[in-house]
Amino acid sequence: MKLLPALFALLIGLAGGFFLSPSASDSALSESNQLLSAAERGAAATSEASKPSVRSSDEAITVEWLEEVDGMDQFDQIGALHARLKNFKVADFPSLMDQIDDNQNTVLSWQMRSMIAARWAQLDPQGMLTYANAQSGSMSWSLYNTVFSEWAKQDVQAAYQAAQQLDTRRAQQSAMQAVINAVAIDQPARAVEMAKQHYGSELGNQGRWLVQSIFRNWSKLDGEAARNSALSMPEGTAKSAALAGSLSDWMADSPLDALAWLDSLPIDSSVYGSRKEVYREFLNRDFDVAREYIESVEDPVERREIMESLQFNNLVWQKSFEEIEGIFDWMGTVAKGQVYDNRVSSIISSMAESDPDRAIDFVLNMRPGNARMNGLNAIGSKLAEVDPARAFAFIDSLAYEDEKRRALGGMGWRLSQQGVEMSSRLVAAHTDPIVQQQLAARISGEWSNYDIPGALAFSEALTDDQARISSQRAVINNWMESDATAALFYIENSIEPDVQVSVLRDAYSSWARNDPAAAAAALDLLPESIDDKRGDVYRGVAGPYIQHDSLEASEWISTLDKGIERDQSVEILVNKISKNDPEAGFIWAATVGDENRRKNTLRTSVQEWIKVDPQAAFDAITDAKIDAAEKEPLFKMLEGKLE
Repeated sequence: MKLLPALFALLIGLAGGFFLSPSASDSALSESNQLLSAAERGAAATSEASKPSVRSSDEAITVEWLEEVDGMDQFDQIGALHARLKNFKVADFPSLMDQIDDNQNTVLSWQMRSMIAARWAQLDPQGMLTYANAQSGSMSWSLYNTVFSEWAKQDVQAAYQAAQQLDTRRAQQSAMQAVINAVAIDQPARAVEMAKQHYGSELGNQGRWLVQSIFRNWSKLDGEAARNSALSMPEGTAKSAALAGSLSDWMADSPLDALAWLDSLPIDSSVYGSRKEVYREFLNRDFDVAREYIESVEDPVERREIMESLQFNNLVWQKSFEEIEGIFDWMGTVAKGQVYDNRVSSIISSMAESDPDRAIDFVLNMRPGNARMNGLNAIGSKLAEVDPARAFAFIDSLAYEDEKRRALGGMGWRLSQQGVEMSSRLVAAHTDPIVQQQLAARISGEWSNYDIPGALAFSEALTDDQARISSQRAVINNWMESDATAALFYIENSIEPDVQVSVLRDAYSSWARNDPAAAAAALDLLPESIDDKRGDVYRGVAGPYIQHDSLEASEWISTLDKGIERDQSVEILVNKISKNDPEAGFIWAATVGDENRRKNTLRTSVQEWIKVDPQAAFDAITDAKIDAAEKEPLFKMLEGKLE
């Protein structure tokens, strides 16, 4: 088809010009927070009554018609689409929207849907809202944005009220943002008041970005007014977002002047927050601006804060190796210590992308320390991304084990993304055991997500014992969730007996982090060969289970038979809950069967209890059904704590 993405973008841009009708003029919010005055509502009603009727059309937008349009040049295509849509009857829009779903492989794409939705929203916003409510997922959110944006241009009050009446908070937030953004185009001050009215003091991320967007638009209309409005806001997240947005247009024209103005403000948390936002958004666009500004900052703490916000991979984009090297040298004059060490990686990675040979030489000539280590990591990661064989040759060229491990640390994820079969061959064939130890588990873990036999075969063929068992563990951790019986059979028959318990504990613990109830239920499948060590595996399940839902976990523990499995699970439970609920911790601790474990868990709960209520702890110890010999050390812990 000839309707290329560029044409679709052009259609969307022109759709507004073709379809948008003048909206009624809205005044600012009154002190009583009324969205529209009586005069405005009358104007809106007059505007509604004066709309031209929609002319009927005898022709629908069919696949055959679209194929005919496809043979036209771009200008005629736009005209034909506009002519067909502008004459559509309101009653025809639902079937037309449904037709798009039936023809997803034709030019009736989401761009066309946007054009149709915009037109429908202008003519019958309530009807389109009813249609949007019947949709699901991302489609409904897209339609909400369209209908409420267009609706607000015609009747803010009606759009605002309709948004408030949506069924879910998420839908309300999406619709309200569309309404407020539509108002902000021409009336940013009013949009600010609407945002305050809707969000109050609880902005959250969505509200913060909305406020920043409003003030960004306002800065285009009247930057000084936007900044003054932002400064008048109470200290908090909204003020930080407003200040950052109000500087948008000024930063584009004269960034150093805008930053100087921001620095001249009396410092508070809002100004501090907006400065960090500005550093992230603007200084990362232009290295020359960033350099000039940073060099003007004398306070070392402030300079460090700015340096920590810089993303050098953005600043060195499409620069030559020599330019990148110059930026690296400059960084050494303005950054010290950890800030310098932590900023190295992105610059070295860009060097490696520009000229790998020179980047390697550059890193190998760096002084020993964290900066050099970070550089080695960046080189390994970048080479693994573009040329895995070259990456392994680089590893072989390193003389020291710690440097090899650091360079390999950046390669595992990159190699797994290049294709685990190819990467596995390179790792398995490598004679350096460090390579297998650092990379094998990452590869086998990724591989086992879709091919357990292949991942196991790779793991079993590894020549380094440490690498082999860690790689098998990675496979088994995934395998347990999909087929616990088969995984347990493999462990019992293929894993060395001296490490079986630790493999089982890790596998069950990993499972419990994803689905604790299922992992707990599968403990009955544990092989008899580890009977004396079953408690370790139970402990591995109890920890994640309690972390996820301590009440549900305690209910599970209460069903366990007396023995080491229950004792170790209770021990974990007491350690987790005693800080927040020492009384419950004490009650559970008293149920431990093993004497030594019971003493330890009782002591743990009492240590926490005496911090908040020593008298209650004393009373509980007095009434506890445990031997006097066990009570004695607990009473000693209370000496001097009671009034």
